[in-house]
Parts: sequence; C-alpha cells; structure tokens
Amino acid sequence: MDIHNLFRPTYSIAALRMMMGIIFILHAGVRVYNNTLPGFGDFLDGKGFPFGFYLAWAVTLFELVGGILMFFRYFVKIFCIGEMVILITGIITVHSENGWFVVGRSLNGIEYSIVLITILTAIFIAERRAERNISPLL
Repeated sequence: MDIHNLFRPTYSIAALRMMMGIIFILHAGVRVYNNTLPGFGDFLDGKGFPFGFYLAWAVTLFELVGGILMFFRYFVKIFCIGEMVILITGIITVHSENGWFVVGRSLNGIEYSIVLITILTAIFIAERRAERNISPLL
C-alpha cells in the first residue's frame, strides 16, 4: 500500500474518511462485543424486515469491514453509498418519529444521521472528483 494514497484526495477529506472509518468500526464492533446482534435482529423483525437476525449481521459486517476498507481508502464510494442507504433507512424507520435532536429537547432524533450522511456525501464527491482528475475548488 502506498502511504501517500492514504492521504488523498486532500488531507481534510482523508481525515474525514479515516474518522468515519473508525466511527463505523467502533459502531459495529461494540454491537459484536456486547452481543447485541440478536436484539438488533429482533428489532428489525419488529419493524417488518425479513430475516432480521441475518440482516443485523449483514449491516454489522458491512460497517465493520467497510469501515476498515474506508480507513485505508479502498471501495470508498461503495461504502459511502451503502452506509447512506443504511442511515436513511434508520431515519425513516426509527429516528424521524423522535424529532431532530439526538439529546436535549428530544432523544434519538435524526441530527446525528444527517451529519454522517453529509460527511459521507462530501467524501463521495471528493473521491469522485479525484477519480476524474478534477481538482478541488479549495
């Protein structure tokens, strides 16, 4: 692996990409470590998703492996799109009914998911521009 590739397309996007990788590794890792996958699967079943337990494992493995790959700048755009789909699904099925705020005025709202989607979108656009050799505006 070329170490210089790790910090492309820009240092700021690399920092965001690496932090997002760590966030999703930890998010999935704690689910595995605390053995909450059966509960997550039951939750998905309760929301009408088929094969909730297996879907919970699929989401967890996607976030765990995808987070590692994202950190090292592999399959970045695929991970961004996949994770945005997961986050939007979470907003629709869970968080929207709780309002905007994660803490404070309301609990478990959509604000954190919106921030993550915005960062993933910025990373996706930067990687796409780099792929097409379009230099950044700033």
